[in-house]
Amino acid sequence: MAQEMAEQPARLQALLRRSNEIGERVRELGPQPLQGITIVARGSSDHAATYGRYLLEPATGRPVSLAAPSLHTLYRIRVDYRGQLVVGVSQSGRTPEIVTTLGLLREAGGCALAITNDPASELAQAAGAVIELEAGDEQAVPATKTVTTQLAAFAILAQSLGRVPFSRDQLASLPEWVEEVIEDPEPAAV
Repeated sequence: MAQEMAEQPARLQALLRRSNEIGERVRELGPQPLQGITIVARGSSDHAATYGRYLLEPATGRPVSLAAPSLHTLYRIRVDYRGQLVVGVSQSGRTPEIVTTLGLLREAGGCALAITNDPASELAQAAGAVIELEAGDEQAVPATKTVTTQLAAFAILAQSLGRVPFSRDQLASLPEWVEEVIEDPEPAAV
């Protein structure tokens, strides 16, 4: 796990280098006008999604919700998602409930975006655009690099869609700040 934690700055740097490209892809995906955002995630990705909500709602001035996949997969409810950006978040891109839900929301009119480590995954195929995390494989049980890059992906997404309380330069400095925290032995000793 320590090795994977140490990889975070490099993984963040790789993702943040593509901020402009990601922003263009997201803006091209639409929808225009944006009515709201729905995020579909489970596990640690769901925690990143909550952070994403806190960034995206004030940035866009539009409602952001976290989907309840079972409403769509188990109870088969149908909701009109036109005007919605629907974002599926999964480390592997293979979580069946997330893949199915994103596909259903896209069929219901949503513009689907995948945030995943695997650009060839089922989740990526179900989406109209993909933010590839490039976090690499996770060997430890608790996700480290993936969660950190998911958080950064939501910051890029918020910056692409609206006004955020941080600059591009501040976001670009994130890998350095993470490096400083990792190299500081004091917090780990507490």
